[in-house]
Amino acid sequence: VLLENGPSSSSTSSITVMTHALGNAVFLLASCLGVYLAAADEATRGSDSLMVAQFYPVKGVVTLPDGLRPSMVQITLTVNAGERMKTLPREDGSFTFNDVPPGTHQLEVVAMGFFYPPVRVDVSSRHNGKIHAALAEDRRVVLSPGLVIDPVRKMDYFEKRQEFSIWSIVSNPMMMMMIFTVVCVVIFSNIDPETIKELNEQAQAEKNRAFAPKPATSGSAEGAKKRS
Repeated sequence: VLLENGPSSSSTSSITVMTHALGNAVFLLASCLGVYLAAADEATRGSDSLMVAQFYPVKGVVTLPDGLRPSMVQITLTVNAGERMKTLPREDGSFTFNDVPPGTHQLEVVAMGFFYPPVRVDVSSRHNGKIHAALAEDRRVVLSPGLVIDPVRKMDYFEKRQEFSIWSIVSNPMMMMMIFTVVCVVIFSNIDPETIKELNEQAQAEKNRAFAPKPATSGSAEGAKKRS
């Protein structure tokens, strides 16, 4: 009886051990899979929160002179990727751009009748969206904190009509020639006729002397005799 029951009990115990080992392996595998899925889910949530944290608001104020309404102003923010974000100022001139990525951006203000300088805006991701703004043409002029943009000058779309000026008439070349002619006529009309006659005689004498033939020299006369 012992010989017949020995092999059967041995095989049963082996099956039991294998079953326990397989169950432990399955449990260990399931535990590892659960830890991996939990870590992956946590990493995904962390990356999503990081992506959300990388977008910041950009706030500022545009100075509105008298007569300039907010509807006459357009503010454009060109982000580093080339995307353009546009908005209008509020009644007090304040504006806000939401979801701005970190980096270097260009801020431009277009207003009817006024010129605003372009502004360079740096949004820092290391300092939780801290903004550093300066003029694009001269970075030494810093606008932050506050990002207040003032107009540089008023733009004139029409050329101003030139006012009447006596000097502009006198400086005209044609007018100067006319004045010179009149002055000459007045001066010569007041000269004594005898003086004019003497001046004419002197001029005629100078003319005659200029065109008169030159007398032959002694050397030239002797040469002429020898040739003859």
